[in-house]
Amino acid sequence: MSEATSTLTPVGPRVDPRVTRTRAALIRALATLVAEAPRGEPISMSAVAQRAGLSRQALHNHYDNVGDLATDVWISRLLHDWLPLDEGAANLAQALTDAVRERGIEPLLTAGRADREFFDKLRAIPRGERVMEVLAEAVTAWLTQSDGDHTGPEIALTGDVRTFTIGGMVALVSTWQMADAPPTIAQQVATLHTFAAAAAAAAAAD
Repeated sequence: MSEATSTLTPVGPRVDPRVTRTRAALIRALATLVAEAPRGEPISMSAVAQRAGLSRQALHNHYDNVGDLATDVWISRLLHDWLPLDEGAANLAQALTDAVRERGIEPLLTAGRADREFFDKLRAIPRGERVMEVLAEAVTAWLTQSDGDHTGPEIALTGDVRTFTIGGMVALVSTWQMADAPPTIAQQVATLHTFAAAAAAAAAAD
């Protein structure tokens, strides 16, 4: 696994630093609440806003629901050694895609395993459509543009096939994260790539 840290350089339009500060505060607040609460205990928007020291309206200005915020908490934990939250909180979805494009998914699998109890509790928060959109962009980048992992030829997935494949990959990763004796990270990467390739081949054969 690469030992490089904090080498991702934000690109694109300049972001209002107030947006970054507010989102970072909200992400830290939910992460703290998740760590403190029993798994599956509901966490309200009001509780997050209060812990962050912000109004509930401030939270709604950035996230439609706790599930959407949880997606950014998830990304921030995966990228904690790569992009400081105080720099990337305004656009973590893009940061995830950029990181996957540059590093592959091995560092993410490693981070998820190392922090598995937290991620298990985070998974209990219901998610909306945003998490699938974020995953679709990141997985597409990994399968078609990534400089990391060296997994072989590009694999193009679209539509229902991509949705099915991502769902299967998420299930595999979740199982590995919580297993007492999971496959090695390299084996996990290879299995995920093989799974995606098989799904693409099956779709092409139809």
